[in-house]
Amino acid sequence: MQPDLSFNEQLREALRKHWAGQPLSENEQALLDEWLAASPDNRAVWEELNDEMALELQFREWNGYDRETVWRKTTALRRPAKTYRLYRWAAAAAAILLIAAAAYLLRPKSPDQQTVAQTVTDVAPGGSKAVLVLADGSTVTLDSAGNQVIRQGSTAIRQQAGQLRYEAADDASEISYNTLKTPRGGQFRITLPDGTGVWLNAESSLRFPTAFRGKERLVEVSGEAYFEVAKDAALPFRVNVANRATIEVLGTNFNVNAYEDESEIAATLLSGAVKVGTGGRSALLKPGQQARVNTGVSVMNGVDIEKVMAWKNGVFNFKDAKLKEVMKQLSRWYDIEVEYRGNVPDTEFWGKMGRNLTLLQVLNGLEATGIHFKLEDNGKKLVVLP
Repeated sequence: MQPDLSFNEQLREALRKHWAGQPLSENEQALLDEWLAASPDNRAVWEELNDEMALELQFREWNGYDRETVWRKTTALRRPAKTYRLYRWAAAAAAILLIAAAAYLLRPKSPDQQTVAQTVTDVAPGGSKAVLVLADGSTVTLDSAGNQVIRQGSTAIRQQAGQLRYEAADDASEISYNTLKTPRGGQFRITLPDGTGVWLNAESSLRFPTAFRGKERLVEVSGEAYFEVAKDAALPFRVNVANRATIEVLGTNFNVNAYEDESEIAATLLSGAVKVGTGGRSALLKPGQQARVNTGVSVMNGVDIEKVMAWKNGVFNFKDAKLKEVMKQLSRWYDIEVEYRGNVPDTEFWGKMGRNLTLLQVLNGLEATGIHFKLEDNGKKLVVLP
């Protein structure tokens, strides 16, 4: 038997008042009781939503989203311990959940419902910001509001908002090296002189020449970056990855993660072909494969490309992510230090959240897993508690 979806306005109002913590009239209570008794499935969905509400509807700040977004944000935070009937009857659950979310997000909080959001100053998400280090050591601060042209010899460097474009003259003879650095809480996009596009994630750097000459196009990267390499068979494109590995391409799209606090480098191929090597060992990747570099090179198949590229697409993708992996992402994007206190379980997360959310909005959602958080030092230190 399928859940009864014949919600009329009186039933909708009764549901809304229930989750808003408002008393129901005798007629509304009778209507609600009648609907619950009409089908075992109605009762099952109701009970599971009531149980989940205490955990999943932590997004009190997210009023005003469209229906699809509310449903996604209130159901996708963690992997279910079992296959919930909530998903088996998604249409019924969604209809009830949207009513519940609207009421729950608006209702006032009692003193014993205070979360981390009410006890500290919030932390804004990261954005487009970087520092460009020119060949002579001088620096140019870049942000999302910038609009300027920087001249360096015969090269014009144009900044428009969060993007930087290098335009080198065809007869450029003087070649110098620049470095683009993003801080914690920053990201930036650059178009190199050959037309290659590079997206830098937070706490990353890219060193590159102001013009490509010779037999190859060589750049150096640390942190995390996504490359869309312009094709040029005569000039192979090579990436020195944190002096630990080399990636060779002709024209392709790939992502490389080479943060110092990660145990290994991960190079993921989206299209084309790349060769990843270290210490005399190498591997040729096909689209959808990932090379992991430690003492050698290993190749992984069936990589979740959506998860790898989530940062570039403005999303946190916590699918199968352990607690410390999640905390690393948050520390880089919100420019915070993370400290663990007590016996914190190695929780596994599930789902997606926007990188445009404030830190407290993210933390209120993550507390659905039973992990608790405290911000100290004016929002600069995040303490993880069991």
